[in-house]
Amino acid sequence: MYNIEEPFDLMIDFVSKKQNPIILEFGVERGSSTKRFIDFAEKNSGKVFSVDITDCSKVSDSKIWRFLQTDDLKFNYVLDQFNEIKQNGADLIYIDSYHEAGHVQKLISYYFTYLKKDGAIFVDDIDSFPLRLQKNTWSSIIYDLTLDSVKEFYYNNTDNCSLKIFHKGNGLAMLYKKNNFGVSPNKVKKIWNYNFFLRTLYPKLKKISQLFKSIFK
Repeated sequence: MYNIEEPFDLMIDFVSKKQNPIILEFGVERGSSTKRFIDFAEKNSGKVFSVDITDCSKVSDSKIWRFLQTDDLKFNYVLDQFNEIKQNGADLIYIDSYHEAGHVQKLISYYFTYLKKDGAIFVDDIDSFPLRLQKNTWSSIIYDLTLDSVKEFYYNNTDNCSLKIFHKGNGLAMLYKKNNFGVSPNKVKKIWNYNFFLRTLYPKLKKISQLFKSIFK
């Protein structure tokens, strides 16, 4: 049963069931999540690998942590530096770097192959509700588009993974891998969707239709 006190606890609860857990993290910044991953890994014979485009190497001096300063879309370079993940895979991959839908989907699509069976990719900041309460339009759109990109990957890969959405804090999506390490996901293709205009217009038309039915019945 997942602990839902906060989104980070969900990840710790998930990976705590793994032996010698391997964690791959995209996005370090001030290192709040990194330090907690490291603390967990040190107590559970695990390792943490982190990537950020800025120099975050001073976040920790732990021997079980490896940091790489680079663009996380430089897939081959990242895996060449993190050979253990390239050869054996990761139990948990956490995406909290550049919050742009296309960027997130590229990370998922590529690194999913290097996720172990029964491992999971977690994507942060996918619930726009707290931002909509603040009437923060731009960030709300970014969060919604990020969630859409996660769903689009899932809809193209229902045979490869399952999806759970957690709505605590700014939200967390979990893509759980069903198949083995080294198995690549299906190529993501656009799923048909109705446009925003129709979504907005339809409820109004339905109300008008119900009104006319009540008048002329």
